[in-house]
Amino acid sequence: MLAEDTAIWSKYLADPVIAIREVWYDVHVGQGMLLPVGASDLDKRIAAGVSRKRIDVVADVQGVLWVIEVKPAANMVALGQVLSYTRLFIEEYRPTREVRPVVVCDRIDEDLLDEFEADGVMVITV
Repeated sequence: MLAEDTAIWSKYLADPVIAIREVWYDVHVGQGMLLPVGASDLDKRIAAGVSRKRIDVVADVQGVLWVIEVKPAANMVALGQVLSYTRLFIEEYRPTREVRPVVVCDRIDEDLLDEFEADGVMVITV
């Protein structure tokens, strides 16, 4: 997370909406960069470590896995990221329990309230 995101997340953790049981940071999802045929195992591991997409936070909240995007504003970028990360997380990890997209932010783009709701994204402002 960027410093501005870390400040928002820290503020949220000080008074969470619902208690968090467990948390994972920078969860890698997606394919990452493709390497040429014959690339070494080391090059493949390095490429996977630095070029895959990273979910800010995955949290176990009352048995539900929250895929959390932390941003200053719940805007179109945050909406697209959290929906994409949630899909990729489900594809890669195949969880057997409910997964919920969540944006934790300082403010929300009021024009997008209906979009967040229609896509089932919880928005938490701190």
